[in-house]
Amino acid sequence: MNKDTRLILVGGGGFGRELASWTDHCAEAGSLPPLAGFIDDRPQAMDGHITPWLGHFKDFRVNDEDRFLLAVGNPATKALMVESLRERGGKFASLIHPSVVLGRNHRHGEGVIMAPFSMNTADTVLGDFVTILSFSGLGHDASAGDFTTISSHVDVMGGANLGKRVMVGSGARIMPNIHVGDDARIGAAALVLRRVPAGATMFTPAAKRLRLGEPRSSS
Repeated sequence: MNKDTRLILVGGGGFGRELASWTDHCAEAGSLPPLAGFIDDRPQAMDGHITPWLGHFKDFRVNDEDRFLLAVGNPATKALMVESLRERGGKFASLIHPSVVLGRNHRHGEGVIMAPFSMNTADTVLGDFVTILSFSGLGHDASAGDFTTISSHVDVMGGANLGKRVMVGSGARIMPNIHVGDDARIGAAALVLRRVPAGATMFTPAAKRLRLGEPRSSS
């Protein structure tokens, strides 16, 4: 990137506001240029923030100096947006927050987002447009495929492999050497102990109210 690069968020809303803050940190550290604005079909998506709206997604005209960051969590939506922008000549940036911890031999593809306090240890691989949110990480020799989103407080343990377009909910744990197939969905707080087929949805039971017995009467 050079001084003429326009860094543009794709999507506003809650994730967009978070990503705007993280780009500020990266700009201060010198790893990304300042944020130019965001595109979204909702002009009001970032009301109250200084990030300017640059236009609707569907008819945004891409310039050579534009580089995009995806403020989108849903893996399938990310894939569709990337396809649309690439058809218009779009190119993409990666955001790796200054607080991220990366071990030796870490590799990542295009358009990766690594949020504050996330971690990848030794010999990890991230495909294109993988998102890892805060306090999540990959153990040694683990990997995540293109367009996968890993929510906050997720532990992908050593040797685990997430396929393409996988969505992992907050607080989930993927045990060592487990394979999760393409397009699978792992619910919040789920503990994954066995291979997950492609397209499967795994979940953990919701919390239930503990009903205590009637208090004993004193005599």
